[in-house]
Amino acid sequence: MHETGPYPDAARCPSEAELRELRASEFWRRSELEDEARCKWEALLQRTDLGAEDFTEEFFGVLGEYPGALLVLELFRAARQGGLRGPGTQAPPDGRPDGVTVPPLGDISVGDIEPATDQDSATEPDADRFLNLSVVWPLSRQTVPADRVLAAGRTYELRVDIGRLADQSLLARQARPFPDGMLGHTDDGGRGDWLEITVLSDDFDLPAARHSVFLPRTGPSWVCPCPPREHAPHTCEPVHRGEHLYIPFTAPDEPGPARLRLLVSYRGNQLQSVSLTACVGAHESPDGDTTASVDYTLTAGYAQLAALPARTAAVRVGRPVGGTMTIDVLAQDGPVSSFWLTEHQVRGALQRVRDVLFGLHVVHHEDDSLENLIDENNAKTPDAAHDDLAKLAHQGAELFLLLARSRPEREALRRVLRAPAAIQVCQQELGNITFPWSLLYDIPLDNQGDLERCAAGWAEVHRDDTARSCPEESRHGLNTLCPFGFWGYRHFIEQPPSAPPGRRLRLWAGRDGEAPALTVARSLAIDQKLMDNHLTVLRGHFLHGGVHDCNRSDTLRKALIDATGACVYFYGHGRRPDPLAEPPSTTVLEIGQGERITPRDLAAWADSSPWRQSDEVAPVVFLNGCHTLDTDPASWLTFVEAFSAFSAAGVVGTEIMIEQGMANEIGERFWERLLAGEAVGPALHKVRMTMLRKNNVLGLAYTAYCSAELRLRNAS
Repeated sequence: MHETGPYPDAARCPSEAELRELRASEFWRRSELEDEARCKWEALLQRTDLGAEDFTEEFFGVLGEYPGALLVLELFRAARQGGLRGPGTQAPPDGRPDGVTVPPLGDISVGDIEPATDQDSATEPDADRFLNLSVVWPLSRQTVPADRVLAAGRTYELRVDIGRLADQSLLARQARPFPDGMLGHTDDGGRGDWLEITVLSDDFDLPAARHSVFLPRTGPSWVCPCPPREHAPHTCEPVHRGEHLYIPFTAPDEPGPARLRLLVSYRGNQLQSVSLTACVGAHESPDGDTTASVDYTLTAGYAQLAALPARTAAVRVGRPVGGTMTIDVLAQDGPVSSFWLTEHQVRGALQRVRDVLFGLHVVHHEDDSLENLIDENNAKTPDAAHDDLAKLAHQGAELFLLLARSRPEREALRRVLRAPAAIQVCQQELGNITFPWSLLYDIPLDNQGDLERCAAGWAEVHRDDTARSCPEESRHGLNTLCPFGFWGYRHFIEQPPSAPPGRRLRLWAGRDGEAPALTVARSLAIDQKLMDNHLTVLRGHFLHGGVHDCNRSDTLRKALIDATGACVYFYGHGRRPDPLAEPPSTTVLEIGQGERITPRDLAAWADSSPWRQSDEVAPVVFLNGCHTLDTDPASWLTFVEAFSAFSAAGVVGTEIMIEQGMANEIGERFWERLLAGEAVGPALHKVRMTMLRKNNVLGLAYTAYCSAELRLRNAS
């Protein structure tokens, strides 16, 4: 048996610090802790080759496999909460901390341990915690029944907390546990985490503020007068703390349905959002119907959130309701804008910008033939690039106005995102509209006259392929055309999909210690010579892991099930669906000689297979498709969801059809950057800048649905 310490280095993560404490306590010798679990944890403490992320994953892997390890850890945590510190501390005589009910051993897993009904939740580390939301009357703070109509112009309060599931919570019917064990636990000396609560609405009158609640390691959240500073200890006393956060809001003057959104975030990373709808009438009365539901979850376990950088801004795209959709823009210091748009407005604007983007490199003639406007080097002339950017800038400015309609909103957005930033876009579950965020242009433009070329911005593009700002940004006036006015050239934009239960946001793809391999699903209905040249280059990139070539659906299915590689590459046509046999508003992937693959196929493959290896590998999927005359803004989103459902770490796709030769170059450069160790965000940005140096703006046509921090394991 190894010595318990002192350890040669500081703990790499909170999980290692906790495991060291457990190892040094009497709980380490508890009979419930399986010998195999004890040996695995012992070996884990001796490993020096693991980073914080990998250590945490291995640590929780033991918890998921051995119920006795989970039980002993929870007993240890409860005892520590009550005063357990350091080696040699004895467990209570009956083997459990005071006030903790120990469930029988058996088929036990995280979240299965039920709290004793007569215990305060602050002493229940085993209990699931939930986000609770209610509408209450001010002063009395009694709950307003869900079947009550709210009075126009009257002020109410939202009551918010995280803890035991409350019977009166509007979220009780479809409650989702609020797991906290994998948060950073770096606040208040490691005792918990500060979370931010933001409420936004176009209908209700609300204070423009971001509220803070503190979530301790165990027990319910609280509000207190302490400033929410990272690592800073609480100076308040228990008597200063409130059980609930109360947020006042005023019902609109006009009767009818009214909606609001509540968002929970952690250091700028959106965790969950809730949609609430209420009926407003002239007076309070029966026959109302106030409903709320959790409609977005970034990651079910919140694993690795401590490793994520803070986001400068967050954008939440809400599910269309009654023909509308919502867009909320948040900055670290509070909300920037929030509004409803009709789906017709959004689809019209998106279709126009994609039509312009498509027309920059291809002319579609009346006989359905296509004329390529880009030379054999995938380049254009400087004058052509100026014209292309001008066309895109006008469309991007329209998108910007769609996003921020009032002058204060536009000024706030420009202020928040003036410097290069990381923007997190959260697409709500089951939404079917993608938004080309990289094409937004925020330098003011009017429709009068030509745009003035920013020489400093272009010079910066050619000076540094990692540049993300113009050195003369302060001189940008009305109708200035600068590449860095586009969000795609200035910011890293991530669009992580909502993760299914039990999954988390991935920061790594592939198996540790294994060279990344590439699985290629290719169509045979494209230029054979270009395809062969492309595969030759890719084999050179994936020299160690290799390239697995699939040109039939059965070989692709086997490759995906066997998790052949850390990278999956769809290379070929995207077809419109067959209206008689396939769901509308999606692209169908073509493989081999006309075989068609739909999201339903992928879902069926996932459901009929264990996917354990795929979950272990968590591949990056690149849809480098040639959409055949397809510029539908909803085209790829169903595939993003389908791949996320079977553990893809991320999906990269095109906004429009891309000519095959250019698709080759962009795919080769992207995989090369990823294999060199770069994250998806910087890699995609560098590809865009490389193409822009060739006066080609089509790098903006690629979108990443994943964390900007996603990397390949064992990249060399």
